[in-house]
Amino acid sequence: MTEQTATVTPLSEGETAFVEKVAQYYFENDGMPHDRGRVVGYMMICDPPEQTAADIEKSLGVPRAAIDRIVDQLTPENDPVSVFERSGSLDENYTIRLRENSWGPKVRGIFSEFPDFHRIAADGLTALRKENASDERLKRLANMERFLGFVSAEMPAILERYEQRKAGSTG
Repeated sequence: MTEQTATVTPLSEGETAFVEKVAQYYFENDGMPHDRGRVVGYMMICDPPEQTAADIEKSLGVPRAAIDRIVDQLTPENDPVSVFERSGSLDENYTIRLRENSWGPKVRGIFSEFPDFHRIAADGLTALRKENASDERLKRLANMERFLGFVSAEMPAILERYEQRKAGSTG
C-alpha cells in the first residue's frame, strides 16, 4: 500500500459550512448519507483539486473504510458521465478529483432517459384507458406522463442554452 504524506489545512468556517450544506442538501433531497454528501462538497472546493484518500480522511474526519465505500460509489467503473474520477485502487492511497465541466454531461445523461420513460408512461396510459381503469389510477399516471413529456421536450433546449452561455463566458 502506498502512503503519501499530505499537508492538510483544516477547513475554514466558511468551507465547513459549505460542505455541511451540501451534505444536508443531498440528505434531504436524495437520502444520501451525510458523509457521502460531505465528500461531494469537499471535492467541489478542495485545494488542490486532486485529493488522496488520506487527505479526505484527515480533512473531513471520516473513517477510511467509509471514504473507500463512498469513493467506490462516486467513481463507478465504465461510467462515461461520472462527475468524479479516481486514480488507483481502493486498497491504495488512491486519488480522486472532480472532473472539470462534469455536471452538464451528468445531467444530460440522467435526462436522456426521460423520453424512453415518457413513452412507457404514455403507452401505459393508453392501455389503462382501453381497459377502463379508474379515474384515480389514470390521474396518477397522466400526471407522471405529462411531467415526463414536458421535461423530455424542454430539457434539451435548457442544456443547449447552458452550453451556449458557457461557450460565451470567459471564466
